[in-house]
Amino acid sequence: MILRRPMPGHVGVAALACAAIASDGYDLAIYGAAAPTLLHYSDWALTPSQVGAIASATVLGMCFGAVTAGVLADRLGVRRMFMVCIAWFSLAMIVCAFAPSPTTLGVARFVAGLGLGGVVPTAVTLTVTAAPYARRHFLNGIALSGLGVGGILATLSALAFLDDWGWRGVFFLGGVVPLVTVLPVAAARLGRWAPSSPPAGPARGDARPQLVQLTSGGRWRLLTVFTLITACCQILSLGLLTWLPEIMRTSGYSLGSALLFMLVYTVGSLVGASGGAWAADRVGARRAATAGLLITAAAILGLATHPPLPALYAFLFVAGAGVGVQPVIYGFVATCFPSALRAGAVGMVSGVGRVAGISGPLIGGFLIGRPAFVSFATFATFAVLGAVITALFTSNEVSDPDAVAAPVPTAV
Repeated sequence: MILRRPMPGHVGVAALACAAIASDGYDLAIYGAAAPTLLHYSDWALTPSQVGAIASATVLGMCFGAVTAGVLADRLGVRRMFMVCIAWFSLAMIVCAFAPSPTTLGVARFVAGLGLGGVVPTAVTLTVTAAPYARRHFLNGIALSGLGVGGILATLSALAFLDDWGWRGVFFLGGVVPLVTVLPVAAARLGRWAPSSPPAGPARGDARPQLVQLTSGGRWRLLTVFTLITACCQILSLGLLTWLPEIMRTSGYSLGSALLFMLVYTVGSLVGASGGAWAADRVGARRAATAGLLITAAAILGLATHPPLPALYAFLFVAGAGVGVQPVIYGFVATCFPSALRAGAVGMVSGVGRVAGISGPLIGGFLIGRPAFVSFATFATFAVLGAVITALFTSNEVSDPDAVAAPVPTAV
């Protein structure tokens, strides 16, 4: 008789968080994969700028969702907000699939973004709080590697179904799957794997003291620096996720080849998320993030040279791996703030940072039709800027932020 060992709580939390965040990654990547189809959707006759604006509506919703869910999670319970966010964006994605007009699609994408934005801060908070200290970056990286998993699933779905189902079909798939798989598991198991949510903020029912706590004792400098780094990462990531297939298509590749390139890119981001988190536990989040962003910039510039196919695949993989550094940043934030403020801090950084990220799809739409070198060089610039800010204005996280009144890491 074989006895099945129960899954350790922290592993179960990380796995569930990964599955939820995969839905986030699917949503971001499926829009980029469907962008060429939307551009040629005869019923609407959209321009590249309009397609980019609809993508930015999603990011705008994610900004508000991240900040709101992060603050509410610290006051009302992280588990509860985690499940609310999953249900919210799943239902909104189904609405997107039936949008009768571009305006309706843009509104529905904004509403979906509210839920999507709340998934990351609640998932990161659950994972980091449940994880053993020595493995917190690694398990957080596993959870946030869901972005890459979702990107891979989106690309495979586009390759398999986009021609037959159209953009509506792949959007519908992205809403139904988490609603019938991830949400029921969270409702049934999360209470066992994470029996207690992080403590609520200092004044339940009044958000002002909590916001003061987030910005007191030098924390406002940390929030500002991490927000700037996240802004660079989001412009880079969202711009490439939205427009990489179209940039490659206008460079002379077929749509099928462009989607295959995106698959390689997203596989790279998956490897980069876990690999970067593994490195962060050993050399520190600051060094891991700085190195990842510099590697990204170099690989993106390599894409601009129109290299032979094997080198092109290599550059795409490495560029994706470098973009996967964003989980390291979120983990870095979480380890710098006490558990009572952790969801609010991650939500603030991810939400406000994504405000700048709105410009990523818009920048990409503006660059469509210009030489590929201009597009890739523009995005590489943001990777370099993020690396410089990380290297110059952060220091190592503290070992136990709950034991100190204010985080030791400073913005210098």
